[in-house]
Amino acid sequence: MRLGVIALCLGAGLLVAGCGKSDNSGGVTIAGKGGNVTVSGNGAHMTMKSDDGKTTVEVNSNGIANVAMPDFAPLYPGATVQSTVSSAGKGAMVVFNTAAAPADIIAFYKQKSAAAGLAETLNANEGAAMMFVAGKDKKTVQVVASKSGSGTQVQLIWATGG
Repeated sequence: MRLGVIALCLGAGLLVAGCGKSDNSGGVTIAGKGGNVTVSGNGAHMTMKSDDGKTTVEVNSNGIANVAMPDFAPLYPGATVQSTVSSAGKGAMVVFNTAAAPADIIAFYKQKSAAAGLAETLNANEGAAMMFVAGKDKKTVQVVASKSGSGTQVQLIWATGG
């Protein structure tokens, strides 16, 4: 009798926890006012997709995954990607480490953004950290390079406005 009550309580708890959610190819679908969002992933990668297919966000902690980087914000040569967050070709944030100095990283992205016609809007040097921002129309790039141990940690954020 006691086991039956425990099983009934566990079953009811699972039903309540699953309200508004359904399994979808290894993911969970969450109902919302403006539509549903499906979330799936594992310990190193997560994908969130809208029902209409217009919005996809990927979060990775194990490399670059599916991020298609634009010519004005390519991955720095020799970089080791730590994590990425991307939104279906509209923009991304990539965190990486490199042995290069912060000044070399900023110079690289200044050259790439200028070649793509983006105008510099911010250039800051705070000693161990440097920041660069450029943009034109709906394209933007932001780079923060900070000295970290024997190398540099970089946050590269870009958007195409698309």
